[in-house]
Amino acid sequence: MKGLKARARLKDIAEATGFSANTVSLALRGSLRLPEETRERILKTAEQLNYRPNKIARSLVHNASRTIGLIMTNIMNPTLTLAARTIERELTRAGYAMMFAASDSSVENERRAVELFISYQVDGILVYPANHREYRHLVAADEGGTPILMLVDLPGSGLDTVTIDDKAGAYKAVHHLCAQGHRRIAMLDGGRALGNLDKMRGAQQAAKEAGLAEDTITVFEPEGHSPAHGFAAMSRIIASEPRPSAVFASTDQLAIGALHWCREHGVAVPADMAVVGYDNTEISRYGALPLTTVNYAADEISRIGVDRILKRIEDFDAWGAPCVELIEPELVVRESA
Repeated sequence: MKGLKARARLKDIAEATGFSANTVSLALRGSLRLPEETRERILKTAEQLNYRPNKIARSLVHNASRTIGLIMTNIMNPTLTLAARTIERELTRAGYAMMFAASDSSVENERRAVELFISYQVDGILVYPANHREYRHLVAADEGGTPILMLVDLPGSGLDTVTIDDKAGAYKAVHHLCAQGHRRIAMLDGGRALGNLDKMRGAQQAAKEAGLAEDTITVFEPEGHSPAHGFAAMSRIIASEPRPSAVFASTDQLAIGALHWCREHGVAVPADMAVVGYDNTEISRYGALPLTTVNYAADEISRIGVDRILKRIEDFDAWGAPCVELIEPELVVRESA
């Protein structure tokens, strides 16, 4: 089997054309200091040799790679997938590339991804954090000169943040359920174990303002974040006393699992059990029973986030103190509640 062909170097173009390496470098950068005939000859030779510039080496020289890192928690989450697509599109439009990593909600994986990105000289990093309590490594990266922008709120972190106001979104979801007459609500919360308490606090605030007892909301933690985990958690919810008449799930994925459990066990939705999700993913609209849910504006958050971090990178002197921008979500009422 033949070995891999060595990648063409700038030196190879110089030897093939008879020009100096400095002249070749100027031609490849489009310098007008060279005669047009010289530039064309060098560019034609570079094309024949299939030359590709070493962007990593160039980033070391110019201290800029025009690359942004993105760390997500769960690549299977459709909301985060939509956000990643928008982020890549916005970065491409601005002339930047994107590097991607998934932490699988592991702080150690997230820490390794940050170190890897920095070793590749990325200009900044966008982060969906693995844990809301452990983020010192993110602060350290930011303080070390690699701008970090959070796509989830970490109160007290001192990091630039653009995200949905989860407390307001959960408040709207539970306020709607209370207005429908529900007095026992199960909250299927996949974020509490990772330190995300905003949705739980918003839900509790809505119940309190409705004049309901403190135990109106019972929090159940699923063993994961997929529809299967929502499905599995419903047995515990139904068996609890007093039995809830509504479920508020912290993601649409969990809510879809809850809906499927109700269908399989003859529980009418919303007559016997109302179900509300969170994210407004595509399946929430087109499922067998359209899901009432809170809209997570992934496109808007991604656009604003990219714009914020690029402004900091490209005009650092004009960047002020870290800013936290919370976008208020809307409740989308459909047939499940």
